Amino acid sequence: MILLAPFLLLGLLTLPALWWLVRATPPAPQEQSFPSLLILKRLTARREDAARSPLWLLLLRMAAVALVIFGLARPVLTPHQAEAGNGPLTLVLDDGWAAIPHWNERISAALALGETAIRSGQDVTLLHAARAPDGAMPEAFTTHDAHALSEHLSRLRPQPWPTDRQALATLLQHRDLSGQRMMILSDGLATGGDTALHGALAKARSVQDMRWNGCNILRLAASTGQDGALHARVDTLSCPTRTMTLHAANANGGTLAAYPVKTGQDQTISLPPLLRNQLDHLTLEGATGPAAVHLMGQADHRRPVGILQTPGDATPLVGSAFFLNRALQPISDLHSGDATALLGAPLSVLIATDGALSGDQTRTRVLNWVRHGGMLVRFAGPGLAADQAADSDATSDALLPVHLMSGMRQLGGPMSWGKPQTLASFPETSPFSDLTIPPDVTVSRQVLAKPETGLTDHVWAALSDGTPLVTARAEGNGEIVLFHVTASPDWSNVPLSGLFPDMLERLIERSAGVAGGGPSELAPWRILGSDGGLVMPPQAARSIRASDLTHTPVSVSHPAGLYGPAHGTRALNLADTAPQMKEEPLLGTAISPDGAHADRPIGPALMAAGLLLLLLDLVLSLRRRGLLGALAVAGLLLLPMAQSHAQAPASLPATVPQAALETRLAYVLTGHDDIDTVSREGLQGLSDYTTARSSATLGHPDGVTPGKDDLAFYPLLYWPIRPDAQPDAERTKALNAFMDHGGILLIDEQGAGTDTDSGTSSAARAALQRVTDGLVVPPLAKLTEKHVLAHTFYLLHSGFPGRVAGQPVYVARNGDEANDDVSPVIIGNGDWAHAWAVDGSGNHPFAVIPGSEDQRTQAYRFGVNMVLYALTGNYKNDQAQYPEMLRRLGSPDPGAAAASPDSVDEEDAP
Repeated sequence: MILLAPFLLLGLLTLPALWWLVRATPPAPQEQSFPSLLILKRLTARREDAARSPLWLLLLRMAAVALVIFGLARPVLTPHQAEAGNGPLTLVLDDGWAAIPHWNERISAALALGETAIRSGQDVTLLHAARAPDGAMPEAFTTHDAHALSEHLSRLRPQPWPTDRQALATLLQHRDLSGQRMMILSDGLATGGDTALHGALAKARSVQDMRWNGCNILRLAASTGQDGALHARVDTLSCPTRTMTLHAANANGGTLAAYPVKTGQDQTISLPPLLRNQLDHLTLEGATGPAAVHLMGQADHRRPVGILQTPGDATPLVGSAFFLNRALQPISDLHSGDATALLGAPLSVLIATDGALSGDQTRTRVLNWVRHGGMLVRFAGPGLAADQAADSDATSDALLPVHLMSGMRQLGGPMSWGKPQTLASFPETSPFSDLTIPPDVTVSRQVLAKPETGLTDHVWAALSDGTPLVTARAEGNGEIVLFHVTASPDWSNVPLSGLFPDMLERLIERSAGVAGGGPSELAPWRILGSDGGLVMPPQAARSIRASDLTHTPVSVSHPAGLYGPAHGTRALNLADTAPQMKEEPLLGTAISPDGAHADRPIGPALMAAGLLLLLLDLVLSLRRRGLLGALAVAGLLLLPMAQSHAQAPASLPATVPQAALETRLAYVLTGHDDIDTVSREGLQGLSDYTTARSSATLGHPDGVTPGKDDLAFYPLLYWPIRPDAQPDAERTKALNAFMDHGGILLIDEQGAGTDTDSGTSSAARAALQRVTDGLVVPPLAKLTEKHVLAHTFYLLHSGFPGRVAGQPVYVARNGDEANDDVSPVIIGNGDWAHAWAVDGSGNHPFAVIPGSEDQRTQAYRFGVNMVLYALTGNYKNDQAQYPEMLRRLGSPDPGAAAASPDSVDEEDAP
């Protein structure tokens, strides 16, 4: 312990004076003559004075004054630290991405070591191992002032790129280290410059290496495997395996899915196509920094591609759609159908095989779509060749990039003098210009373009004789591309070659705004900051050649982040080209950071203790003088305790549930921790939303097991159905009693069979049949906007969505007369809990599908309607006042009010 103001200890010299003053003897009694002893006999002593102060009171006062004096002297408690001797101290701080897990401890250790050296009269120099945002190595900071060191360290932040120990070694070689004590605050991660740094430190007087637990250094890696699926892996040093939670998130931060992943092991990220295209990044729960985030980039999204098919076009090994499906499935989100279905959803590329654009309405709809920015890719065939012999309308001509000659050209075969033609090199302006043409690709038949002025401007691929193979033309804001051959091997072997999917991939990229395969130089758009969020690039950030992106290491010049145009970004991540994580060899004597803690001032605590003793002395003095009764003393001492006890609620017997004292919602426990957590967070979010927007005040939701827990306290019970759910007689009996006494059971299949869980439709339906066998469920009808549930609190006219939109909801057709005609059961597949869920930070951890905050708001409003429907019954459907209301409105048929709106436009449940 040290004193920052030791001269104030001179105040201790006043303690003898205080001792003398307190121990002073009162003046001797004076003699007084009275006329009679009778007067003295009647006198009563009002106060007795002691001859001198008791010893305990004297010690109490001396201790109080001493504590105050010591507090004013500003004592500081310094932890024990191992000293390496005298001499100036140089701190080398690893401040790259690997230092983020223990950054605060690292700064505290640097401050403690620096303050110890400064108290010994030594200078402290601080060096950084990572480059600054401007690309240069930070200048050395030297000081002999502890306050300046503290201010400098408080402003430091870790950098989101690796350390540059080679540059640090070069910097040290130009410094005189002969008399320096070197303290390396290392992150423990090996880099390519470790050997050079070790050599540069050899000339120092002493070198110590302080490290923290390296098992907290995690690095998330992800890549697409040969199976076309996304695989993720969490890399660590040589540490025991542990399980982490990996979140797949969209651009707004909403969780699309969560996966348990073990360190050092691959985890397949399986998402439905719709969610796969919304995937923006992967994050590790409980970890921060750029190493805990893997960006996908917009260029990694699978673009939606539609195929207009004709009957029989998908025949295996024969039909054109068969070969298109094989080529496009690994690289796109593929859809098939007619023009109405395909163009009614977001689409990047529309592919039309021969004969697919035969209807006038289809051609008009497709042409309008192209003019609004779509890309149409057409394939020739006998039908297209025959159409050119007949008169064509303006729409048909607009759907072709060039004018065609009638008929087709045959190369080779018994009726031709020619032979199949190979492909010529692609033009430099073609999106296929960087593709390699296999020498065995040949064309035996094709439709020919009319030789017109400017034809070469529309040719993207040609045969060796110069005739076009692929032509294109802009139409409005979109493009029309024509392959002059079929999509099947009938006219060429292009569909059988590896060139075919590569050409289609280039067209899909072009539809996303990446014309010509993308820009050759990718400028940094946003980078990952030290907290794992996207920030503006630093001053030193430079562009990357598109061809070099996949093997460019992360550095201050090329930080991890998004590169390229904002509408077609490509991602560079820390783990993309990084070597395997290895522990760095020790650079000096290993020391533990346990004792490296900053100084702790204890002056305020000592002063507070002294003042408390003085207050106690005052109370006791008043008591000794008779000015403060014993009860007043006890009341003064017990007042804080009484207040704390008064604020605490009265304890209840363990047998009384909290749901008996406040309104709570409940959910059925499924035995799956992830599902039960979502149910709890979902009902908590709904309870908070309902409390904030209505007069109902709801408490925390409860998880219950029907048959074991009493359900009588809950107005609404949420029951998520899992495919592995099994029947339970006790549960069925309890749920029947719950519904019979006015409770509402909300059954949710959690989006089974939809884009969020496309593979569990039949299993979930079978599980629903199993667990509801024995439940007294009335005949059901599809919920419509005319039902009271659609206007209990909010007026709902656009469906009843949850996390998934467009799913039907079923309620009792007629309701229960004994319970105010309220439907005892609500069944749906909207996955409402995921839409309502709110995590500990107040955020919505799960994205809604197809994705809109308006959809989440509608889900909340439907939930509020359900809660108030369960609490208030069918009062909104009370028809007692309908005839009078209709009479005042002048309705010609007041008797129409007798018809219940719930009985109109209802669709029976399947």
